[in-house]
Amino acid sequence: MDGHDQKDVGMVTATLNQTAMFNVTDAVSIDQPLSQHADAAVTDSRNDDMDIELDHVEKLMRSSLNAPTDWPATQASLYHLDTQGSQLRARLALLSGMAFGASINHRIAAAAAAELIHNASLVHDDLCDGDEQRRNQAAVWKRYNPNVALCTGDMMLTAAFRAAMESDCSEHKLALVQLLTDRTSQVIAGQSIEIANPEQKPTDIPYPFTCRHLKKICLTDYLQATLAKTAPLIALPLEAGALGGKLTSGEHTTIRYFANAVGLAYQIIDDLDDVDITRPDSCQPEYFHVYHAWPQHWPSGSCLSEDPVASAMQRAVRHASAALSRAERLIEHFPDQLAGALTAILAKLRQQLAAHRQSIASHHHYYPGKPA
Repeated sequence: MDGHDQKDVGMVTATLNQTAMFNVTDAVSIDQPLSQHADAAVTDSRNDDMDIELDHVEKLMRSSLNAPTDWPATQASLYHLDTQGSQLRARLALLSGMAFGASINHRIAAAAAAELIHNASLVHDDLCDGDEQRRNQAAVWKRYNPNVALCTGDMMLTAAFRAAMESDCSEHKLALVQLLTDRTSQVIAGQSIEIANPEQKPTDIPYPFTCRHLKKICLTDYLQATLAKTAPLIALPLEAGALGGKLTSGEHTTIRYFANAVGLAYQIIDDLDDVDITRPDSCQPEYFHVYHAWPQHWPSGSCLSEDPVASAMQRAVRHASAALSRAERLIEHFPDQLAGALTAILAKLRQQLAAHRQSIASHHHYYPGKPA
C-alpha cells in the first residue's frame, strides 16, 4: 500500500471514529463479546418460526396505516407494500430480538416499525431522485403522482409509530418510539444535506429532477453526509429488536459502530453501480452529483494519474473495503443467532465490491497502456 492508499484508508477510519456514535459518547471495547445473553433462552419463538412472525409483521404494517383503503395515500402505500422487497429489516429486527431475549410482541412491533420507516424512505427517495421503477414495478410517484407519493411516504412514517405501540409494555413502547424518532430525524437531516441548495432546474428535465449543488464539498463532508443518511436505517432494526430484551449500553454502541461501517461501504458500492468505466467519456466527475462517491474519489492535483478513471475506481474500492473490514471484525462480537445473517449481508457486499474491482481489469483491456 503506497502513501496515497494509506491516506485514503486513514480518512475513512478517522471519519468513522468521528461520526460512528451518532450522538452517543459511550465507549465500547471490541474485545468484549457483544452480548452476555447470547446463550440465554429465547422467549416465545425459535428460528423456524421466522415465517410465522413475518406474516404477523406484514399484517401489522398494513393495519397500522389506519386509513380507508380507497384513499389515495392508503392505496399507494398498499401498492408499494405489495411489491414485496426482501424484508431484510424485518428479519434483522426479529433476529436481534430473539438474540437479546425480547418477547414475540416486541419483536413483531419492532420489525413492522423498522420496515415501515425503510419503505417510507424508499418512496421519498424515488421521488427525490426521479427513479421511475422500484422492485421492477412503477415507483409510487410514477404510478400515481409526486404529491401522492409525498403523502404516501408520510403515511408510512406515521404508521411506524403506531406499529411501535404494539410492543409488550410501556417501557419498551417508549424506548422504541424514542429510537424511531432519533433515527428518522437523522436520516431526514442527512438526506437534506444532499438535496440542499439546488441550481436552477433545467427546463428540459422533468420533475422530479436531479439537482446539483452550488458549492464543492470535501471528502470528509461526503462521508459525514453518507453516514447520516444511510447508517441510521441499518442500525434501526438491530437496535429496535434488541431494545425489548437485555441490551447493555456497550452492546448498543457496538451495533452503531457496525451500522456505520456497513452504511459507508454500502453507499460507496451503490454509487459505483452508476459508473461504467469501460466508457471513460461518461465517467467525468462533473456528470455526477457532488455527494456521489465518484467525484469524491476522483484524483486531483498531485494525485492525478495518467488514468484517472481507473484510479478513482481503485480509491473508491479501497474505501469501501476498509469499511467492510471494520464491520467484519465486529461480527464476531454478535450473538451467533444474529451473526450468521449479518455475515451473509457482508458477503454479498464483498461480491459486489469484487465486481467493481474486476471492472478495473476490463477498463485496462479496452484502454491498455495507461497504468492506474
